[in-house]
Order: sequence, then structure tokens, then C-alpha cells
Amino acid sequence: MLKLTELNYHCHTEYNTPEAVIAKHRLSSGYVDFIKHKVQLTLVKHLNYKGEAEIENVQYRFFKSRNRFWYIPFTTHRCIKKDAPDVILVQGFVFVLQVIFLRWAVGKKRVILVQHHGEKPYSGIKGFLQRKADACIDGYLFSSAGNAAVWLDKKVISKKQKCFEVLSASSGFTMKDKKACRLRLKMNGNCIFLWVGRLNSNKDPLTVLAAFEKYLAVNPGAALYMIYQNGELHEAVKNCITKSPLLNNAVTLTGEIGHEQLEDWFNAADFYISGSHSEGSGYALAEAMACGCIPVVTAIPSFKGMTQDGRYGMLFTPGNPDDLYKKLLECNSVNKEAFSSMVHTYSKENLSYNAVATQLYQLVVSLTAK
Repeated sequence: MLKLTELNYHCHTEYNTPEAVIAKHRLSSGYVDFIKHKVQLTLVKHLNYKGEAEIENVQYRFFKSRNRFWYIPFTTHRCIKKDAPDVILVQGFVFVLQVIFLRWAVGKKRVILVQHHGEKPYSGIKGFLQRKADACIDGYLFSSAGNAAVWLDKKVISKKQKCFEVLSASSGFTMKDKKACRLRLKMNGNCIFLWVGRLNSNKDPLTVLAAFEKYLAVNPGAALYMIYQNGELHEAVKNCITKSPLLNNAVTLTGEIGHEQLEDWFNAADFYISGSHSEGSGYALAEAMACGCIPVVTAIPSFKGMTQDGRYGMLFTPGNPDDLYKKLLECNSVNKEAFSSMVHTYSKENLSYNAVATQLYQLVVSLTAK
């Protein structure tokens, strides 16, 4: 049986117990339950605790460390070398020196993969080291192949053939009865849209509101519910809504809610709307699609990949309210129930934790067979 080690270098110094850090990584580690019977799996994590444990047939190793660019966790590397895994999956592109020293520790035979989480290439000396680290890495995992473009253009990644599509996270949410969820949440509207994300320039809520205001003139029965964490545009969003009678009557600022509650919100809404200019993966989109919530999202690489270039959603140009308005008009003519069912089925087959586990397993088998 193949031996796979997942390695998280980031040290959660705020946590003192294994349970806390395992919970913290639940979104990115959900694939574990679907791959652990195919490989001998070890998860290596860093926090304010040292020890090991076996939990539901998965081996965990915990180490203390430091979150410094130049810090090398030699103890961690010695343990991994002793375990002798066939494949090591490193979470994140920013651990440049650590990966170089990891390669020196485990030798040439071990396959080292790194998973992209939205990071951008370094510049200066760090960028130089990032390019040097490429020689130590056998494969790069991206949620969408389009996210690899900047890394290839800057020569950080030497070959396109080293880039593979594997989602960095998924969702355990499931489809529920829409009417029941709406009743529980007291949501009303003939066409209900849901926003989930920070109120900042990257998420671009003002573009969404500009298009939605125009759309309300055509469909005054529509509603937009915004679940968010505060950002630099919080006051601007509130002022935009307050100054517009149309938005003021149709937009509900819900604020922040617990993650476990989002499942009902995604199930209650017809459409998930996002104005993001850049996303490494798209946690909220994965959760929305798992619930059959139809995406109306920007045409950025990760969203294009997750919706198959708009086959399972609607894509608009980032920062373009007119293009979004056109997509909102299209929402009036779709069969929402049929489209929702199609999105849910596609998500289950291609974006679920089971799908992620299958993609990862097939990749590690192919790379270790070379």
C-alpha cells in the first residue's frame, strides 16, 4: 500500500491540543475519509504541542515550530524521513526553504507535491529561492489549471507538465428541502441571491450592488441576502444600500454567522453570487454548489474550472456591473429547479471530498509508477 504524508508547515501557536488544529483544517482535510482505505496516510501538523495519535485509521504527528521564512523544522523532517512515505503533499506554496531542506532530508526517490491555496509568486531573494525550489518539487496542485499561469509566466514552475488540477478543499454540505430552509430563515423573494464573503475590494460587493440595483428595476421581487465578515468596504456597502430605495427594500445585511449554519442558507437561496477578482480555490462556491445553489460568479480561473467554463453556472467579467446585469437577466429565464439539480449532481461527482480523494489517489499512483 502506498504511503502518503500530508504536511502542514504553518504552526498554529494559538492551539495547544491536536483536536483544535484538526478542526481548523477540516475544510482542506475532508478528503481523508475517502482516501485512507487506499493509502497508508499520515498527517503532519504544527502547533503548540508535540506528540502523535491514531484517529480513525489515520496517523497524526504533531510538532512545535516557528512561522519564519528562514526557519527549518529539522525534527519534523527527520520524522518524515524515518516514516519513508512514497509521496509527501505539502500544503501551501510559501514554504520555500522548508521544501528544499525536505528534499535534502528524504532523498530523490520520494515524490513531493505542493498544493496551491491562492498564494502569489514571491519577488526578490524569496522569488529566486522559489525558482530554485522547483527542482525539488515533482508536482503542483491547483484548483484550476488557469491559476498556474502566473507561476509559469514568472518561471517559478519550469514545466507545465508539473501542474495538475486537484481541489484544495471541498464541502460536506448536502442538498436539503428549499422551502423548509426558507421558512426556518424567513427568506422571501421570487428570485433569491446569496452573498457570502468579506466586504473588501477583492470580493467587490459594490459591483454586485450596482448590477443588482439595475436588475431590481426589472425584477422588483428579487432579494439579496449578504452574509459577510467586515472589510474596508463595510461602510461603503451600507451607504450604497441606504441611498437606494430599490436596494434598501431588497438587500438584507445578515452579517457574520456560524459556518455550520451556512448549509441552510445555501439551500434556501436560488443563486450564489460572487464578485471576486481572485480566488485560490473558492470554498464558498464549493459549498454553494454542493447544496444546488446556482453560481453567478466572476470568470476567474478557479471559478471557471469549478463551473466548467460556465456550464454549471453563469460567469461575468470581474468589476463589470453591466456584464453582471446581463447574467442576472438570464436568471429570470432558467428553470431553477432543473438547473439546481444539475449543479448538485455535477458537484457531487466532480467537486466533493470523494472526488478530491479520487483525483489525488490517481495522481499519486501515476507519479509513483514512473
